[in-house]
Amino acid sequence: MVEGQQYPFALEGVWKSEVAPKQGQVVEVEFDTSSGQIASITAVPESQLAKEQAEVALKAAKEKGGQIFAQIVAKVGMPNLVAGLVLFIAWFWLNAVVVNISFAGKIEVTFWQVLGLLNASNIIEVLGSNMRGSAGIYGFFAVVCLAGPFVQYFWKDKRAGLGGVLPLVFMVIVGIMVHSSISNAMGPVPTGGMYADMQRQAQDEMSKAISMGMGAYLAVLASLYFAGAGLKNYLAAKATEGPVVVQKAAA
Repeated sequence: MVEGQQYPFALEGVWKSEVAPKQGQVVEVEFDTSSGQIASITAVPESQLAKEQAEVALKAAKEKGGQIFAQIVAKVGMPNLVAGLVLFIAWFWLNAVVVNISFAGKIEVTFWQVLGLLNASNIIEVLGSNMRGSAGIYGFFAVVCLAGPFVQYFWKDKRAGLGGVLPLVFMVIVGIMVHSSISNAMGPVPTGGMYADMQRQAQDEMSKAISMGMGAYLAVLASLYFAGAGLKNYLAAKATEGPVVVQKAAA
């Protein structure tokens, strides 16, 4: 059957494949242009059929994925998606903290690795394992905060806009915890004694050795964008609420 029309054929001189023909087999057919009759029939290998089916399925998946992405963009907005992608990359791949140590060189740590250090009971083990410590509960909070700015597009409540401030608040809390950990590691500020000047100098050198990386700056910018947009949406939603009017009827 070729395009709904049935053509009889003889095997000799027409069938070009080593395998015998069978019902339902997919074949390639060539016609004689002068007579309009079948010139040759070749069976399509199973591997080629599988490849063609995979290409069709991949094309359909791309089209479906494009439709889903277009729906997400229409609902959330491209600027929010870009800011979310920037925040995700800044937290997980870019360096948030850079420590310059004279005898050990430069140590670069991502925000996610910082969470692993905060969650670790033994920081030395985490440093020895090439910063592969688990972020634990801090990692869970980080994922929640990443999703926070997008809650308002799926939860119709005026308070949902406040989810935009979660990444910024979380980063501020983590920054305070890191600063507290460093201060505790360096010990209390000395007030006097023989080694007071030396200890102060060591603390100053340690503070100067620690700096923010590109990931921290990008994360702060993205977080500020989400916080501003979230507060704006929250205030706008709150302003549209009308006063509740209670009517009393007398019998």
